Amino acid sequence: MTVVVTGLGAVTCFGAGVDALWDGLLRADRLPVPAPDACGLPEHPRLYAAPDVEDLRAGAAGQPPGRTSALLLAAVAEAVAEAGLSRTDLFDAGLTVGTSLGDIDAAETAGPEGRRLAVHGVAAVVADRFGIGGCSHTLSTACSAGTYAVSWAAELIESGEADVIVACGGDAFSRVAVGTLHRFGLLDPRHCRPFDADRAGMVTGEGAAAVVLESAASARRRGATPLAVLAGHGWSCDAHHPMAPEPSGEQLRRAADEALGGASKAPGAVVLHRAGVVLNDTVESAAVSDAVAAAGGDAARTAGYAPKAVMGHTAGAAGVFGCVIAARILRHGLVPPNAHVVTLDSTGPMVIPHRAPLPLSRPSVLVSGTGFGGNNAVLAWEATE
Repeated sequence: MTVVVTGLGAVTCFGAGVDALWDGLLRADRLPVPAPDACGLPEHPRLYAAPDVEDLRAGAAGQPPGRTSALLLAAVAEAVAEAGLSRTDLFDAGLTVGTSLGDIDAAETAGPEGRRLAVHGVAAVVADRFGIGGCSHTLSTACSAGTYAVSWAAELIESGEADVIVACGGDAFSRVAVGTLHRFGLLDPRHCRPFDADRAGMVTGEGAAAVVLESAASARRRGATPLAVLAGHGWSCDAHHPMAPEPSGEQLRRAADEALGGASKAPGAVVLHRAGVVLNDTVESAAVSDAVAAAGGDAARTAGYAPKAVMGHTAGAAGVFGCVIAARILRHGLVPPNAHVVTLDSTGPMVIPHRAPLPLSRPSVLVSGTGFGGNNAVLAWEATE
């Protein structure tokens, strides 16, 4: 069964909307700002902060949504509107949400008698607000949660569970997360620079992204315009280490092979998970490049792109952002430039645009997602005919 995307939504450090995201990626000049507080750390952490989109209307539980839920509501609203879905349409639709910590702010700012963290609670907020009455799933596979949310949505459509699924991902600033990443030495004190030879780690970001997936038959029946085709998707798990990837990249390669097995052509670009952590970046580039070559492509003519350089690591939202960006790359036929490159990292055979956008060589884009615990999910997108 062919699965297509008919709606996109995003809230990022560039502002609300997919157009703002795309313009920011093309400018490639965004730098992080100081985080809301120093988390008890000697150095003030940096953050690619999203704008305030607080929605103070009480939800089903009688409480206003936390920051992650508010970001998700804005992104889903844009995607649903572009797809032309009415509340009646959404009653039978499904929902998948990728998030790492959900409404963590509700737990971090509450007193001893405050609200308890429930990661799956953001799905309830979204379903209640939009009247989504079908299957609802929360995926919390750390940094790859967004790619899992989109690929699981495709599984649900392919299995006949639903004709339409809203797949989304979101995470907001967390003192606990930043403090933990700092303790492990994973934060770059300046800015995120995944393709610079002197990269020193990741920088956290905030945001939410959403895609409306549906069967091609459903889109035809509704008169919706497909924006891209999901040609294939694959999952795997390293089972190697709670945080570090398995050095050979064998399992990530297996997920990429599975995704590309459903595609009709090798990708012209890869939207990488690459976040500025040397081992993770190197393993990912090698595994994905090998998969591209095995699919008949030339890795040396395939563009590698790492959007985290200008929007930070948005955790559970990252993989959904990758899919939104892939759809825009296919629409415009351009790969945005990689930002903050002074000395280009020479590891890996892919071509790395970093001074100007690069024309897309083939109308296919691979999206790679990796996460703590060795959780990998990869998706292959193609242009509509």
